Amino acid sequence: MDITRIIVPVDYSEHARVTLEYAATLAKGFGAALDVIHVWDKPNFVPETTVVSQGGEPAQSLADLIRGNAEREMRDFLAAAKLPEGVTATHHLEAGEPVSAILEAIEHHKSDLVVMGTHGRTGARHLLLGSVAEKLVRLSPVAVITVPPVAR
Repeated sequence: MDITRIIVPVDYSEHARVTLEYAATLAKGFGAALDVIHVWDKPNFVPETTVVSQGGEPAQSLADLIRGNAEREMRDFLAAAKLPEGVTATHHLEAGEPVSAILEAIEHHKSDLVVMGTHGRTGARHLLLGSVAEKLVRLSPVAVITVPPVAR
């Protein structure tokens, strides 16, 4: 199997950072490019025309505010990650339903491997909330490595 591009979906959690660092180690070993993706979505009940203003800043659409916050959080997230020397991560922000957006990104970036963390939900929480990782394992056209959370 020739791995040239690895995609890592993140939610900016500590576990996502650990998963990114693991994926970066794999990328270094394979000599692969590393793509980090975060998918954000605005609440469905908020109209597209909603405009917000924060602390004296110019008014902007809610979508622009969410995207700006996601961009800032991504920069902070990547700055905190300890990547092996020679490995750089290209980041991507996408809007929409997470599984669909990640599947599109896999195709668009011609990814060979997905590395993502799991939340370790079980029982009713898993049934109600579902799992992006589980859906990607079932639907991804490429291999998916899931990284479970460390023991609590």
